[in-house]
Amino acid sequence: MNAQRLNSKRLSHTEHEVLRTIIMHEGISRAQLAHQLDLSMPTIASALKRLHELRYVTQLRGALDSTGGRRSDAYAFAYSRCICVGVLVRKGTAHLVSTNLRGDVGAHHSVSLDSFGASDFYDGLALAIESFIDSSQIDTRHLRGIGVTVASHAALDEQSESRLRMTIESRLSYPVRIMREPFALAAAETLFNPTITDALCLYLNATMSSAFIRNGRYMRTPVFAEHTRLYPTDTSSATLTASASSRNSSQWCECGHYGCAQLYCSSQSLLTASGIHDTHVREFIDHMRDGDYTHAKVFSTYMDSLALLIHNIQMIVNVPVILGGDVARYLDSSDLSDIRSRVRSLAPRILTPAPDKRTSGHDNTVFKSHCTPDQAIIGAAYVLAQDYLDSLLSA
Repeated sequence: MNAQRLNSKRLSHTEHEVLRTIIMHEGISRAQLAHQLDLSMPTIASALKRLHELRYVTQLRGALDSTGGRRSDAYAFAYSRCICVGVLVRKGTAHLVSTNLRGDVGAHHSVSLDSFGASDFYDGLALAIESFIDSSQIDTRHLRGIGVTVASHAALDEQSESRLRMTIESRLSYPVRIMREPFALAAAETLFNPTITDALCLYLNATMSSAFIRNGRYMRTPVFAEHTRLYPTDTSSATLTASASSRNSSQWCECGHYGCAQLYCSSQSLLTASGIHDTHVREFIDHMRDGDYTHAKVFSTYMDSLALLIHNIQMIVNVPVILGGDVARYLDSSDLSDIRSRVRSLAPRILTPAPDKRTSGHDNTVFKSHCTPDQAIIGAAYVLAQDYLDSLLSA
């Protein structure tokens, strides 16, 4: 039984109820707790005193507005009680951060490693994590776990995942979660926007990736929206657009099929279309926004393909689509309006998802990820923080 379970067993039923309510309603007052739980003020005071002694909650003095007299104190969960380590392995480098339950980044470090899967890689990564925890002066009493994410282009099969977990756990006695990068990115989406319930995430990098969010959590299931076939194999078909045919008529996806979204919606496809050889998406977007005809035409064709992919997905699962990755990072509000319009034009009567708070009053079939630099690492850590939070809410 891990440390958080042992700590949670020390709480009474009433203390658990008060703690759960504070977690779900941050900044709540004593009077509000008493009303919501139908408990007396002395009982609430006793529970709060106990939770404060165990450092589960913090007291925010005079934080609430008052109609007159002394301002009421508010109570919040002590986020410093939940520290997790996130690790991103990419191109021979491990990037490590420590975060709390809110995703606030504490320490940050990077270290070079052998290539993923090499004989010395596993021990090297475990040692790097151990050294990071020691050097960052993390209070190990509050360390809830280690989340490791591996870039989507790496071959993270069941055997290598098991070996990686066992190697880390042999050096460090904390829960370990191993996941592919799109899963970690999707987990971070739910941290950055807690109102998300169900969604499909598309990450428009050189190698596309995708992940589903269901009931506010990423789904650990194979999702390969990037290999959705946008165009038929018959390049002479009238349904295959001329622009798509000219760009990729002789290209086959690495999965062995023709017409996959990867060939039309990845950042690589945008940079190499029609002979354009910009080295970075930002360079391409700058040319397009400056009015260059070729770049604007290629971008319009790219948006057509992306809209078709989103349309096809939403015909099967009627959920909002979150766009992230290299291309989405440079999309502005007018681009998002454009892509929504293109999706609607493909199926004017398609049912739209329930309104989202971030897009209230607008068509919210598509919206943009936060696209933060450390999103995958924070997401990997946040998965462990969610596990800890679940242990408190369900105890």
